[in-house]
Amino acid sequence: MTINERRTTNFQYADCNICGNDNTSLVAVQNNYRFVRCGSCGLVYMNPRPDADALKTIYDTYHQRNGKDEADWERMMKGNFREVSELLARKFPSGGRLLDIGCGYGHFLRIMEGLHWRAEGIDPSRHTVDQARKAGRSVMHTTIDDAVIPEYTYNAVTLFYVLEHVTDPLKTLRKVFGLLVEGGVVVIRIPHTTPLVRLLSLLNIHNNLYDAPFHLYDFSPSTVTRLLEQSGFTAIKVIPGEPTRPHLVSERIVSVLSGYTAKLLYRVSNETLLLPGVSKTIIASKP
Repeated sequence: MTINERRTTNFQYADCNICGNDNTSLVAVQNNYRFVRCGSCGLVYMNPRPDADALKTIYDTYHQRNGKDEADWERMMKGNFREVSELLARKFPSGGRLLDIGCGYGHFLRIMEGLHWRAEGIDPSRHTVDQARKAGRSVMHTTIDDAVIPEYTYNAVTLFYVLEHVTDPLKTLRKVFGLLVEGGVVVIRIPHTTPLVRLLSLLNIHNNLYDAPFHLYDFSPSTVTRLLEQSGFTAIKVIPGEPTRPHLVSERIVSVLSGYTAKLLYRVSNETLLLPGVSKTIIASKP
């Protein structure tokens, strides 16, 4: 979004999505957008943010930024997709039905179909939905909030780098809870950016790690756990997960080194140490 586009965009203020508190402190201003921290629960979010109409326009070009194409996205997420597909295969040896929210080009759907799952996707981007459908994937062009789907439909729902983009994460997770059968699982992958933003700010290094205006929230292990608990989920587990492999070589090196460092520290600490500033994978169950 350019500066001129921003000037013509309508903005809205929001209270904390977890606790409803409006007592916040400024964390950072990036790309002319303010990110604040809730004084009660610690949730970090953009405030104010573009309204719903503006966000729809923004996401029409999300997957086509910086020259990224379909192959770039598949390469970036390959490790995450493999790890989660193996997790779900262990959890449900006979397969099942899956919904991938924010499915993009449908790469994860293809993987799960290969494991004999009935896999469906949702994405707000017309471009990626068209490409996914051409490849034979079953994808709806909509958002999870607008999608009309019967409850108790899926064994698993996945959200790879999606929750930070939605305007009302609590509402989204409660809907996901309803879509799952009893014993079903949700798998979420999120960035954890705030520790890095604070470090770089102390060093007076300019950055746009919050990826404004695309990311509306930045979750910590504690805030995402609280959201899941409020949505009804149990057996919540937060792990480092596989690192992504971004398009740019410099970003890829940082991601892989920090990601595998996080996994090593997690293992040697008997699964107690989660390295701040590194993306996390969360698994939770519907009782």
